[in-house]
Amino acid sequence: MLKPLDSHKSVTVATVLTSDRPDILRVLKQFTFDSKDRLNYNYEKINWFDYQAISLYRRNRKIVGFSTISHRPDFYKDGEVRILNRYYEAKEMRRTSKVFADDHVCVMVKQQMKMAKNLGYTRAFISRQRSPVYFKKFIRTMAEKTGQDWVIEKDKVAVCDPKDDNCWQYKAWIDL
Repeated sequence: MLKPLDSHKSVTVATVLTSDRPDILRVLKQFTFDSKDRLNYNYEKINWFDYQAISLYRRNRKIVGFSTISHRPDFYKDGEVRILNRYYEAKEMRRTSKVFADDHVCVMVKQQMKMAKNLGYTRAFISRQRSPVYFKKFIRTMAEKTGQDWVIEKDKVAVCDPKDDNCWQYKAWIDL
């Protein structure tokens, strides 16, 4: 059964430098992830200090989601940064309806783009390993909602070690 749209309550979105908020990193270190989540392994051993910035979703002062800004110079173009990296929503945030680019995601993207630009980056990208139809719909809807002009790569590209099949992902990018 689909959750009704009004069940998706609003959240506060905040993007901070990890070096400025060790208190948040301590909270995230204790965060409990849903063991049934197929990407659970992506989150359990995160070293939060590997990322320059993090965005959080909070509801009633509780963290209910996050993503990071990632710069990997060995794999990204000069001046390029990945946003919505390690994106996670707690179970209470998720819904099964076919809504693309919820408002809170658009707010997070805009905040991360601003932060990336302030950090000196000139291009941001979002990538996803699976579901190219969903990914394109998400990017197009987000672009329309935010008034941005994203470029969607035609084929998968390596976003980390090209020898690893999981590193080949669908990618969309925007100049900052």
